[in-house]
Amino acid sequence: MTVLIATDVFGATPAVASLVRSLAGPCVVVSPFDDPAHYFQSEQKAHHAFLAQGGVARYSAKVSALLQGKESHAGEARSPQPWKMAIGFSVGASALWLSSVIPEAAQLQSAILFYGSRIRDHLDLQPACPVRLIFAEKEVAFDAALLTSELRQRGHQAELVRHTGHGFMNPYCARFNVKAQSLYLAQLAALV
Repeated sequence: MTVLIATDVFGATPAVASLVRSLAGPCVVVSPFDDPAHYFQSEQKAHHAFLAQGGVARYSAKVSALLQGKESHAGEARSPQPWKMAIGFSVGASALWLSSVIPEAAQLQSAILFYGSRIRDHLDLQPACPVRLIFAEKEVAFDAALLTSELRQRGHQAELVRHTGHGFMNPYCARFNVKAQSLYLAQLAALV
C-alpha cells in the first residue's frame, strides 16, 4: 500500500526524498508545482510561485485527482493506488484537508497533517478518514492554540507542538526544529 506525501511550498526537495527513503515503503510525492524540479532561494519566493500556480484550491484538486486515480504521477499509468495513508506539510496539509472529504479518501487508514494553516478556513469539513492534525505553537497569521482547541471541540485529533514555528519539519525553513522533526519522523516511520 502506498503513502501519499503532499509537500509544502518548497515542493519535492532533497529533504522530501530523504523522508521517502526513511519510510521504506512505496510513496507518491505530490508537489503544488507542475515542474517538480523547482528550487527556491527563499520561502517567500516559493510562496509567490505557489500562489501563481493556483494556490490551495488547485493543489487540493491535484491531490483529489491522485486519490481518485484520475491523474498520473511522474509518467506512471493512471490507475488507482491502494493508498495506505497521506502525509501533508503546510499547503500540502491544507490541500489534503480539503481532499479528505471525497469518498476516495475513506480508503486511507489515516492522514497526518502538519501545520496546515488554511485548515482554519474550513473547520466544518468532516473527513472520510481518520485525521491527525499537528500544529506549530507559533504561527504568524493565527492563534494555533485556539485553533487546536476548536478542532478538538469538533471531535478532531489535534495537537500543538510546543516551542516550534510553522515549517518545523522542513530543514529549508527558517523555523526548522531538528528535535521535533526527529520525533515525528520516527513516528511516521513506525506507522508505515
